[in-house]
Amino acid sequence: MKDVLIGIHLMFYATSALALGMPDGTVIHDDEACYTIFSGAWGHGKKLGATWQTIAHAQRDGRNVLDIVVHQRVGNGDFDMRDHLVLDAGTLLPVRLESMRDGNPHAELDYTPGRVTGWHVAKDGSRLTTDVRLPGPVWDGDLYGPTFAALKLAAGARFTVPFYQYDRGLGEFRGTVTGIERVMTPYGAEEAWVVHAGPSSREMLDYLIGRDNRREVGYRGKEGYQILGGDCTGLE
Repeated sequence: MKDVLIGIHLMFYATSALALGMPDGTVIHDDEACYTIFSGAWGHGKKLGATWQTIAHAQRDGRNVLDIVVHQRVGNGDFDMRDHLVLDAGTLLPVRLESMRDGNPHAELDYTPGRVTGWHVAKDGSRLTTDVRLPGPVWDGDLYGPTFAALKLAAGARFTVPFYQYDRGLGEFRGTVTGIERVMTPYGAEEAWVVHAGPSSREMLDYLIGRDNRREVGYRGKEGYQILGGDCTGLE
């Protein structure tokens, strides 16, 4: 979900998707977090905006789900994106996505076994209908950090996670766990897994995932980064 910094054919290969095991939602905890978005080099960037993210366990039609909201704003509202996702609490498989851009409805998707339906707004402003048959389990391509955090992380491990995203269609997240790093945040130092991952070779970032609590600490790339802490007034 890093449209600001990275500009945001699939067969389901069970063996590769199982490289680290499927995402395990039981390691994801309820959370509310504010992040600051920077442009430039890691630790020396210029503030661009903020991201507010909430994760909450809930019930939907008798099913245990994770209710996740990610609200990102850059500048004085030049870019404003709010994604609301409902995921199966055990597997993180998506149930529903509602996306807003600049305060306007942008996409709605409903996932059922083997199918995703809904609509989204194309780049030219037209509204396009979605009705896609899925080749197997797929995760939502708008959710990065919590998806990677739910994998069985271990140094040197590689993974492939199939996804569907309304603009891209079917695709795969690919990544490698490169190690553990001590990351400084406004709340102190935190040990984090470094997960080098993305939806394509041009969009790989380092995602920093709390070693013990699996909380998303931030991410970084050549053009900028996001780190835990900051002021999310108006985004909560």
